[in-house]
Amino acid sequence: MKRQADVFINISVKTIAESYTYIIPEKFKFLKTGCRVVVSFGARKMEGFIVRIFSAEDDDKRPLKEIADIIDTEPYFTDKVMQTAHFISEFYLCSLGEALRLFIPGKNSIKLRSIYSVTDNYPAALTLSEHAVYEFIAANPDCDLNQIRSVAKDNTPEILKKLQSQKAIFQDYFCSRRAHLVYDTYVQINSDTVTESVLQNMTRKRTQKRLLEFLADGKIHSIAELTAHKFSRNILNLLAASNYILLTKKRAFRNSYNNINPEKSAPVLLTSDQQSALSQIIPFIQRQEPHTFLLYGVTGSGKTQLYIEAAKYALKTVRQSLILVPEIVLTGQLVVSLKNFFAENVVVIHSRLTVSERSDAFMRIRTNDAKIIIGARSAIFAPFFDLGLIVMDEEHDSSYKQDESPRYHTRDIAQKMSLLYNAALILGSATPSIESYFYAQKKIYTLLKMPHRIDNHPLPHIEYVDMREELHLGNRHILSRALSTLISKTLEKKQQIIIMLNRRGYSTFVMCRSCGLVIKCPQCGLPLVYHKGNYLQCHHCDIKEDVPDICPSCNSRYIKFFGSGTEKLEQELQESFPTARIIRLDRDTTGRKFAHQEILRNFKSGAYDILLGTQMVAKGHDIPSVTAVGIISADSSLNMPDFRSAERCFSLITQTAGRAGRGTLKGNVIVQGYNPEHYAVVSGIAQDYDAFYRQELILRKELFYPPYASLVKLTVQHENESTALQKALSLRESFKENFTDTRVHQLIGPAPSVIANFRGIYRFNILLKTADLACVNKFLCSIGLDTDKDVKIDVNPLNTM
Repeated sequence: MKRQADVFINISVKTIAESYTYIIPEKFKFLKTGCRVVVSFGARKMEGFIVRIFSAEDDDKRPLKEIADIIDTEPYFTDKVMQTAHFISEFYLCSLGEALRLFIPGKNSIKLRSIYSVTDNYPAALTLSEHAVYEFIAANPDCDLNQIRSVAKDNTPEILKKLQSQKAIFQDYFCSRRAHLVYDTYVQINSDTVTESVLQNMTRKRTQKRLLEFLADGKIHSIAELTAHKFSRNILNLLAASNYILLTKKRAFRNSYNNINPEKSAPVLLTSDQQSALSQIIPFIQRQEPHTFLLYGVTGSGKTQLYIEAAKYALKTVRQSLILVPEIVLTGQLVVSLKNFFAENVVVIHSRLTVSERSDAFMRIRTNDAKIIIGARSAIFAPFFDLGLIVMDEEHDSSYKQDESPRYHTRDIAQKMSLLYNAALILGSATPSIESYFYAQKKIYTLLKMPHRIDNHPLPHIEYVDMREELHLGNRHILSRALSTLISKTLEKKQQIIIMLNRRGYSTFVMCRSCGLVIKCPQCGLPLVYHKGNYLQCHHCDIKEDVPDICPSCNSRYIKFFGSGTEKLEQELQESFPTARIIRLDRDTTGRKFAHQEILRNFKSGAYDILLGTQMVAKGHDIPSVTAVGIISADSSLNMPDFRSAERCFSLITQTAGRAGRGTLKGNVIVQGYNPEHYAVVSGIAQDYDAFYRQELILRKELFYPPYASLVKLTVQHENESTALQKALSLRESFKENFTDTRVHQLIGPAPSVIANFRGIYRFNILLKTADLACVNKFLCSIGLDTDKDVKIDVNPLNTM
């Protein structure tokens, strides 16, 4: 009997959705399910994940390849990780390999590079360049492409292809780990060789003797500690060579948040709301019983402190806690809060960290060295040792949804993991998603309410300004008169202001006034946004173009910039309030690692008066000296043809307004918009979630939208428009034939996507609405859509356009 393994290849290709069988060589007989390996796949070597090991008869004549190399000696994917990956694969209709990739920092464990050596076949009829390449490879076996380029430069790929076709050289692959491990050296006295007589004889080696006396306590000391005591590395080497000290290496774990120190704070006395909520959570943590809680607390009610208290109880049961935030920008503030209570027991995971930093964090979590894990959505895929508590702060936020395959929602995975780990799950928000609040009303979740701010500080006063009236009164500026007055008064009082405008750039589009042409992105067709650095940028594709001097259509010079972005608003603020210190927080100013953290720290310290930004400034920031907030174009989302547009508008107003008046001073908020009568705006101004929820639920039920139905968005795409449309129409007919009961299953479309043509690919959307998602998923798999490269599947999409 020979052992074989089913291996999923670590490759993000939808059509490769099955495992491949490889023989396990005798030298790798220790391999288990969950190990990562290196296998030959086609002409390349690739990383693979073992998902099954079995025995086969010796007479099995299938032409199977052997596993080429190993990455792990013990399973990297635990049983619970494998179960979570299976859930992701089945629920979101992706391959198991795609799901497992999520659990690897950077999604690949290894780097592969091509290497070349010569064969016994001498090539014929070579040019001088080709001969030079061949001779270089012969003299340098296993050389790579970069080394060979020193001989042939630009022609290298063509020359290599010719030499391979003549079988004069062969190509292999060298693999190395992507994560770079670092080690620290530690020193300990060798008590077997260092005797009293040895020390007495060191009369001329006073520094060596002093070091041995320092090490006489028998403890292990780090190199950094010894250097601080003026002991050089040369002295250490001399003692090590004499076998008087023992040098050992231990893996060091990098942590970019080590320099963040906790802020001194007074002992925390929980409010009655916090105590009531905590008393319901604690029994489930103590019993290690899975359960979901919806923590509905107004802005400033102390939800973060509740998470900390719950984590303390999880720590008492020697279990780990995961606290998720929707944006990387919020991690720094949370680290400061948690370090007050958990010191160095805290690790952070998000995509701005290097692969090596994330790998170090994963190792600390896997070995149970870290009990408190903070992160954005990708932190849900950490290799937990024993998870007792999961927290999703701002659970309503769209950032918890992944845009690319697998298009998961973190909340779905958190609920599955709650069951697998017997962990309590807390979903926290001042504006819960309609679905979560519905499930709480139905007692599927336990609803915990915190309706009061800490110390009963009042919620901010909110005033709405209709910008249509401002225009009628001759005000063509971005800022309304009321907001300008509020800013002036706040600056006079030496208090701080946050202004939110959810558009980057200087102008939102550029148009020719002669012919009406809007300058658009050549790849996706969306309008290019003008930036102050005199360039146009697509905020979807990120490509940049020069600003045209003349219209590319009619050659007119009447090029005009329309709309307003954060850059233009920043300029208007500087012109209107020349003494104000202004800092901007958006994607354009946070390109550097930890730039967001630096901006917020500087603003919180009082170095700036006005913080201006996109939605980044609306979420979770607790800055007591902010007493004024301005929200520009607050209701612009209502113009989007999406059933969640009202929910986004209400949440944006409530969350952004909640940044004001979190200290002892009352907050004031100005909301600028064009839809004062809309129920989302009216409820947002009143900060009345229940009123908004009731109205929204009526519409959702009438239109058969979540929470009354699950959604699946199918995006059919093809380089030929008619082919894409015909395929979409065929899918519609197939769905209607199989699902005739419109009370349970409905379909909308096909309709062109918002970006109907992206890089020459035409796209049409079909929206499936169903009360039986499992049945629909099974149908989609049965007709092969789960492996169809021309169809994107998005289960429970947040954006239906």
